[in-house]
Amino acid sequence: RWARVMITLEKLTKRFGPKILFENVSMRFDPGKRYALVGANGAGKSTLLKVISGEHESDQGSVEIPRRLKIGVLKQDHFAYENVRILNAVLMGNKALWDATQEKDRLYLGEMTDEVGMRLAELEGIVGEEDGYTADARAGEILEGLGIPSAQHDQTVSALAGGYKLRVLIAQTLFAGADVLL
Repeated sequence: RWARVMITLEKLTKRFGPKILFENVSMRFDPGKRYALVGANGAGKSTLLKVISGEHESDQGSVEIPRRLKIGVLKQDHFAYENVRILNAVLMGNKALWDATQEKDRLYLGEMTDEVGMRLAELEGIVGEEDGYTADARAGEILEGLGIPSAQHDQTVSALAGGYKLRVLIAQTLFAGADVLL
């Protein structure tokens, strides 16, 4: 569906104080291809990815990403999810769905008023739009495909060995439905 879509970097420059991490970087990432950034620690690899994803701004230059292109970023801090149920950690990859289901759960615990009922209807709409009624099954399939059996999905991430914790973060990124993975 994105046959001609690409990400283009034009003359990107990023500095931290007097240190230049990268300067005048221009490149194009074509669809269907895989790219690798290789360099020494501190060379600016992670910073470049953060500039592409929009998490950081460049000092100069531009990043052009088609508006409809959804970028997924693999998080590197699995410790943030240590006490989270494995399946929930994956579901958190779709922020709109996760936020809607969490708010729904909170509202059902409180008093039911007309205003709460209206908000619940809005949240049900979000859950429907985000395919929330099949989310657990889809997240489970992704985890199983990455070698984490369904018997473990209700455990916390802390129950997994390091490499499997990373797989949970990969599942989270895949569940988000991104067109491009960083």
